[in-house]
Amino acid sequence: MSKINGITYGTYPSIRPKKNVDKSVCENCNICKSKPYQLADSLERMHICKNSGCNLFYFSQTSKATVFLGRDTITGKELKKTFVADTEEEALNLALEAKLNIDKNGGPRIINKTNLSIIDIAKPLYMEDYKLHRINSNTHNKNNTNFKMIEKESFTTKPINKVSRMEIIDYLNELTEYSPTTIKERYRIIKRAFDYAYSQNMIRDNYMSGYNAIEKPRTKVAKVVPNVIALTLDKERQLVDYLETTPIYNCKHKFLFLLLLTTGMRIGEALSLDYKKDIDLENKTITVSKTITKDENGKDYIGLDTKTPTGRRTIHLSDIALKYLKECLAHVKKNKFNLLFYNPENTTGGFYAEGTINSAIKRIAFKLDIYLYVDVDGKTKTQVHTHMLRGTFATRCAEAKMPPIVLQKILGHADIQITNKYYIDVDRHFIDSENVNFVNYMKEHNLFNEYYLKA
Repeated sequence: MSKINGITYGTYPSIRPKKNVDKSVCENCNICKSKPYQLADSLERMHICKNSGCNLFYFSQTSKATVFLGRDTITGKELKKTFVADTEEEALNLALEAKLNIDKNGGPRIINKTNLSIIDIAKPLYMEDYKLHRINSNTHNKNNTNFKMIEKESFTTKPINKVSRMEIIDYLNELTEYSPTTIKERYRIIKRAFDYAYSQNMIRDNYMSGYNAIEKPRTKVAKVVPNVIALTLDKERQLVDYLETTPIYNCKHKFLFLLLLTTGMRIGEALSLDYKKDIDLENKTITVSKTITKDENGKDYIGLDTKTPTGRRTIHLSDIALKYLKECLAHVKKNKFNLLFYNPENTTGGFYAEGTINSAIKRIAFKLDIYLYVDVDGKTKTQVHTHMLRGTFATRCAEAKMPPIVLQKILGHADIQITNKYYIDVDRHFIDSENVNFVNYMKEHNLFNEYYLKA
């Protein structure tokens, strides 16, 4: 046996007794009488015995090289990997190659003993994200809600090095009864904990990464109706007609809804507007600098910033939007908070809850029969919500051929890919008119036979 660069290698003898042979003591070696397996404790002895014609055992030799991988501090056992080949040189070369890869990746992994659970690991990581403003208050509160649900599962509160692969798979299988968003958020928590634990050598195997990673499951929940992000031209016309003709005492949020339809603001941004600081009628602008968010206890408050850094913006108003803004100002209720949309029942903050406004637009949608459907539980519902007004504005801008980069700035999107989705959901009337434009262009340039260009 030899050693080089932390690798032990050599050629080792082995002995295996034969069946149904004469068990009498070998005439040439009395060692057989008491400890027959000592015959093979060295190559020299093995060859002496083998050459003497012993018929009691099978003799063989194997070339091996063993690499030290680390030590499991939980059990104290050394972690090794052995390579077997026809010759010592071949075995050593395989071991050296493995050691080079180990050294390249930072050396042998020492598995550290830990009692930390998935929850113990993941919670501080998400709290750090919140404190460093990588996530906003709404996302932070969603994460806390997910932690409360995940903590109910026993495997998430025991040491992470004792969690089995099957425990995770069984839990994720139960999650398939939930929405895609819930599945994504809870899967992400488990994965992040395992990735961190593996990076800190708390676990030997990371079930959530690598070629054999446990993948995020798909939901079994079938959509009752396809997702709609904007009103069609006809539906928007129907809604606008209702809002414009209904007296304000019968629809007190009418001008808020019309402003959302013509500016694309998020509902939380609109409800946070300060009519003294954020509105400039002379320059026809609205400054968006804050939004409604939630504190750690899930209570609404007006934050000091927007949903994302790009959400802080100045909106240059169209003539239509300016008209509705002036109507909002004409009906504003003076208040100590200077809120454009003041809720006198909210004595602490003065703002309306987003859920209250969302319920109001849904009631109108029910009245106008806009996007109603029957859910799996047999209840009639509507797909309309306040964010759809923002989506409707964006889709109309896309249909009006506004460049995506301009619309991105108006909407305050961080990623233009989010903006681009509105260019997919354009109205059928717009598609038909663009087809007419295409045919006229073909006619103008005489690219097809006249017969095929006739209507």
